[in-house]
Amino acid sequence: MTDKELSQRAKEYFAQIRKTDRLIRRLTDTVNTLRSGLTSQSYELKPDKVQTSGAKDTLGETVVKIIALKDDINARIDELVDMKKDAFNRIGKIPDLDQQNVLIGRYIQMKKWEDLAAEFEYTTQWLFEIHGKALLSFCTANADFLKVDSDRLKV
Repeated sequence: MTDKELSQRAKEYFAQIRKTDRLIRRLTDTVNTLRSGLTSQSYELKPDKVQTSGAKDTLGETVVKIIALKDDINARIDELVDMKKDAFNRIGKIPDLDQQNVLIGRYIQMKKWEDLAAEFEYTTQWLFEIHGKALLSFCTANADFLKVDSDRLKV
């Protein structure tokens, strides 16, 4: 496998963290939208009537949707915490501390390149150099990394 392919595999591994984080944010936004819909709608209480067609309980349905989404969000947060813990442990195997810091800042803390460059007081170009080396070091330090992912893809 070439260095470029190794780097790509490492990026794909870290991309799962970013994708899961993004999905959690989207689901949370959906819950917030549903909640705001509850407060913006007016509900009129009427005396009990017997109806054959039955009125829809949109308030109840919305609350049930919110609860289901919150359960899903909590499960995904647990998954994200496990993913970050695994990534952090794998990154910790890299001997170079600058490389560790770049990978942690980028993939666990989800920082932008510009913010990382300012934090480390490096040019963005130099940060990219460290990042490229860090991805290769990540693959080298985690020899089981490629085997685990290739086995998971076969399932």
